[in-house]
Amino acid sequence: MITSSNLDINTILEILEEQVLKSVGRRLSEAEIVVIKGSWDGKDYKEMASDGGYNSYYLQQKVAPPLWNMLSQVIGNGVKVKKIYLKNILFKLAKNDYVEKLEFSEGENERLVGKTLIYGELPKTKYFHGREKEIKYLKQRIASSKETSIALIGVGGVGKSSLVSKLIEEVLTDNCDIYECVVWKRIEACSSLEELVNGLIKVLRLKINDESLQRKITFLLKTLQSRPHLLVLDGLEGLVQAENFEKRVEYGKFLFQLADEQDKSYTIVTSQLPLEEIIEVNTTLLISSIKIQGLDENAGMSMLHDKGLYGESCKKLVETYRGNPSELEVVAERINRFWGGDVEKFFEYKTTLMGQQLQSMLNQQFRQAGLLNDIQKNIMIYLAEETSEEITSISFPKLLEYIKKNIDVSTSEVIIALEVLEQRSLIEVNKKTIKQEISYSLQPVIRKYILVDPLGLVYKTSNRPKSNNYNQE
Repeated sequence: MITSSNLDINTILEILEEQVLKSVGRRLSEAEIVVIKGSWDGKDYKEMASDGGYNSYYLQQKVAPPLWNMLSQVIGNGVKVKKIYLKNILFKLAKNDYVEKLEFSEGENERLVGKTLIYGELPKTKYFHGREKEIKYLKQRIASSKETSIALIGVGGVGKSSLVSKLIEEVLTDNCDIYECVVWKRIEACSSLEELVNGLIKVLRLKINDESLQRKITFLLKTLQSRPHLLVLDGLEGLVQAENFEKRVEYGKFLFQLADEQDKSYTIVTSQLPLEEIIEVNTTLLISSIKIQGLDENAGMSMLHDKGLYGESCKKLVETYRGNPSELEVVAERINRFWGGDVEKFFEYKTTLMGQQLQSMLNQQFRQAGLLNDIQKNIMIYLAEETSEEITSISFPKLLEYIKKNIDVSTSEVIIALEVLEQRSLIEVNKKTIKQEISYSLQPVIRKYILVDPLGLVYKTSNRPKSNNYNQE
């Protein structure tokens, strides 16, 4: 773990000089270095002068004041740098420098951070907000010897990848010797297991002449298991083959091999879909899942403040977009552009804006054969058309009555469809107490997508005609 006691001041000075040179165009003078070193060691100006061969008055009155002013601008981040807490500020500077080494410049595929070799490209987390509870919980799970893998499930844009990237930063900062390597593989749409295996081999820069898939898998697994590693499979929904059971079984067996019998290693999976919809069901027993929700109000407000938006209406903005970081970023950018940063004026127009990540997820849900069946589609369309600002949710009995009236299905089939939609975060469940009747609603952005049907995917295969009563947009 990085602490002020095990950092060398000469290493600190290298980092600091780089920042000073970049900001003010010069290097630190010898006198300034004497003052910085003395402050790091807790010495007074007389002791500094004695060590460096300077006059104490000169160091205290002529060197120190302009030095503190300059450092306040370069590394203060809005805090006035003074002698008494320079050490803490320098410690934070060194820690940030260590963490930033985890971020990759375009095209890089490998980097050594401390003793840990990083393969792949981690998402940058420069403007990360909140998630303290999630990170603490995940660090506890990783430190536990009871499991070797976990899956983070959540809608597009909710911040799963950023959360894992930040988690890795903190894990390596706290204990830089725990893993010899971190492997990050972003999964695009894979038509076969061999494509996924070849992708991992490419990320790791391995060379194998044997073209046999099983030989490749064996070679890959031996390479990974030869040293403690943290493996991230980001975007597992890219493997989805909803109507191809054989491929789901193949992927399931492979993930089982990745997660099984790992010694001091760990696998993290992110997905927009529950694992049982992507891989063979029994495999999920080895990989436990947690659902990632949007940012809480404080974190969402902090994010909006960073985007230049203020006022009580920001709370409504966080609630409307369910704390989804990607959606909040999109709406904040457009409020700044079209409404001059006035959130209240934006709400006067009663419009709902949509970001690309969530729309892409919904496009996949409605386009991909087998992902949403007729019952699920009709449930979502019914909720979209029957809810409004006045009617925010629909009771289960009313919803069930409508679906059974229009589609020849059983009550159990409707219940299963509702549970699947809930697991995917495509519908919202409203039930505050055990005895309260359950009701369902949609996120405003998802409701907007269904009613507008931008690509003509929603109503195309449903037995319900497109509504013409949505004219707010």
